[in-house]
Amino acid sequence: MAFVWMFTSGPQLFYRYKDGSHASTVYAENKAEAYSSRIINCLRASWSVCYFFSPLLLIMFYRRGIFHSADGLSYYAKIVAATVAVYYAAHLTRGFGRMSNSAYKVFAEELNKVTTGRLPPSALAKYDFQFSHWPVNYSLKNNRSRPVSVNQQSDTQQLSFSQKVKLVPLQVLSYLAAHSFARWMIYPGSTDLLNAMIGPNLLLGRKKLVESYSGKRYKLETYEGNHIDSIFIDRRHHDRENGNTLVIVSEGNAAFYEAGCMDAPLQKGYSILGWNHPGFGSSTGKPHPEQEHNAIDTVVQFALNKLNFPVDQIIFFSWSIGGFASSWAAANYPECKALILDATFDDILPLAANRMPVWMAGLVDIAVRKYFNLDIASWVNKYDGPVKLIRRTQDEMISTNPANVATNRGNFLLIKILERRYPNILNNESIAVVTQYLSFTENMKQVFLSDKDIDFDVCHITLLDLARQNDMAIPMLGGDDLDQSVKDHLALYLATKYMEDMTSTHCVPLPAEMFKLPWQLT
Repeated sequence: MAFVWMFTSGPQLFYRYKDGSHASTVYAENKAEAYSSRIINCLRASWSVCYFFSPLLLIMFYRRGIFHSADGLSYYAKIVAATVAVYYAAHLTRGFGRMSNSAYKVFAEELNKVTTGRLPPSALAKYDFQFSHWPVNYSLKNNRSRPVSVNQQSDTQQLSFSQKVKLVPLQVLSYLAAHSFARWMIYPGSTDLLNAMIGPNLLLGRKKLVESYSGKRYKLETYEGNHIDSIFIDRRHHDRENGNTLVIVSEGNAAFYEAGCMDAPLQKGYSILGWNHPGFGSSTGKPHPEQEHNAIDTVVQFALNKLNFPVDQIIFFSWSIGGFASSWAAANYPECKALILDATFDDILPLAANRMPVWMAGLVDIAVRKYFNLDIASWVNKYDGPVKLIRRTQDEMISTNPANVATNRGNFLLIKILERRYPNILNNESIAVVTQYLSFTENMKQVFLSDKDIDFDVCHITLLDLARQNDMAIPMLGGDDLDQSVKDHLALYLATKYMEDMTSTHCVPLPAEMFKLPWQLT
């Protein structure tokens, strides 16, 4: 019985990578495996869709009186029972199919030896298989490296009892929304349906990273027990200038390390540590703020304690919503080398509110602030080290009006950073000047700067003098007595140094030549 169970409950096998004289091979399922796998995947996708629309389905069932009818409940209970029976019958059929597949039998024997300690976990590195059965390589379970704050905000403490009572329906609706469709709208990469659709592409991407770049896959266990799928590409022994620096890459809301933004630093010769958000690809959990923070914290601790990179040789690089994890990491590991944010926004609330009907504004505000308070600017402003922003001038995702670059939320992130770092230079007047500058695309920006007749060399010297008077500390408190025209010039100079434009839409891959270390005042 145990022998049968090993095949029935065993993981899906996808590839055997190149290994010495053994060529790379795709695992070939026999007919019993193939048909039963399709049934299992179809049922899982159906469950994902039903769960996504569960609030609407419950309302529909209630209106039709199904919950009040014994016959109705009995009918749907039979459907559920039949579905469960088909699901487990498909698993059993697949298990018998695997028992007659010689390739799977070899794999199952090696997996069993690793599980029982007769072989080291590295013996499985030549296989790509279902991640749930991958051995844990590093764990912080019940051993969080630092306290995690998720910046949740709520104004209900300031309200009277009667006002709180009136908000109860919105609170209930916001909870239901946050734990169903809202999460999938913010993080579509966490849906089973999307994961199933792009699964073959993720396999090909991972195969390329392993075979072409000698990538090594690791399973990292977070404080709450989530398993984070990650991959490490070591360039330290390749005689490359950048190989001793590790770039930890945090992907966007529908991106994965297998097909994401690591290509730019990879081409520049950096060592790379990519990871998938909770619920993305093979990572478990859900991408709620605390789980996101625990995930990136585990990734960083793995880099420090197992990969042996010093913290001052770690760059946090992210695209889009990945800036939430990267900015938290930079704030909590302030000795890091740099923070680079590509196509990142300041706060998700304006973007969420812009995409929902006006009448849902109250619900959106409560759901975001209580469950998805992705206030990236607040975390960036807890970090004093080098920061670089890359703005997509045709960004349709993080602009409230895609046709107007002035509405790109990266602009607001830049201004919040400069306000905090240079409070005596960024006053209302200079903020207005920088805001006007950010409303232009590249060619018009150069015309605007030329009309202002700014001497960048003088700006640099002036800032350097002020910084030295302030012991090079951030925030830089000097400059309050400067003329307003000088403040305007310094603010524009800083804007050109902290942000670089890329003429593209949101999802165009970042060219390698644009992956550069941030400017520093020296």
